[in-house]
Amino acid sequence: MITAGEVLKSKRESLGKSLETVSEDTKIQIRFLRYIEDNDFSKFDSDVFLTGFIKIYSQYLDLDSTKVLALFRRSKPTAKKNDLKTKSKSLFKVKKSFFTPKFFITLSIALFLLLVIGYIGIQIYNFQSPPKLQITEPQNNLTTTSQYLTIKGITEENSSLDINDSPVKINNDGTFEKELTLKEGVNLITVTVRKNSNTILESTEILKVTYTKEQEQIVEKEEPQTNTLRLEVSNSVAWIKLDIDGQNKISQNVQPSKQNFTVERNFRVTTGRLANTKIFFNDAPISWNTNTTTGVAEISCEIINQLLNCK
Repeated sequence: MITAGEVLKSKRESLGKSLETVSEDTKIQIRFLRYIEDNDFSKFDSDVFLTGFIKIYSQYLDLDSTKVLALFRRSKPTAKKNDLKTKSKSLFKVKKSFFTPKFFITLSIALFLLLVIGYIGIQIYNFQSPPKLQITEPQNNLTTTSQYLTIKGITEENSSLDINDSPVKINNDGTFEKELTLKEGVNLITVTVRKNSNTILESTEILKVTYTKEQEQIVEKEEPQTNTLRLEVSNSVAWIKLDIDGQNKISQNVQPSKQNFTVERNFRVTTGRLANTKIFFNDAPISWNTNTTTGVAEISCEIINQLLNCK
């Protein structure tokens, strides 16, 4: 297939024009004219300049620039395709040469060294850092009414633990537990853990626990209210019969006097001399039910809800 470069070169030679003459007339550098005639389009950085040069060169030689450009476009993709194949082969060779056995061996050694360095770094950090300590019970600033308190927590297994300067055993899983007896008031509990290999590296937690004795509730018993019956006999002897809460207290002649009796439920008083006998309930006088013909009087009273009901 004839190319655009061949058409241009053939026409120039048929006209007897040299590249120098064409360059001088068209102002296109000789090297670019040679690239076009040789179909070496890869030397041009821009297709705009290339198509412009071909158009000017065609018109200068009295050729149809449209047809020449069509030949150029048909030939250019082939050149690009070949160029891409060349680049692809070159890239494949580079990649293939990069992933060599030597590369994989070097990569494996580098990864191994990174793992070793990382492990050593972790061990150094663990050796130089204080042991971990966590108190799970009780919470700090606790106030309790129980005199006995259990301290629970977790720490590193290979460590030594003291609570208030007393050694405490650490279980295989790192947990520990200790029961303390509290004094009344504020108690400061110091928990210290240190690595067995290094007495300098230690962790300390201080708990503040307040113990208050439980207040004994004093229940005041309500003493039953006592009711007092006072019997007064004056001037002369009077025959008196007195029954209180179903029991007879007096049944005889009573000399002038004042007597007090405790009443819970009821009482009955009978007197043979009304004028000489008075009765009082909690210091309040009680009126008699009188029999004026005989001078005998009798009264019967019952206490209901601290109220006196007499008849």
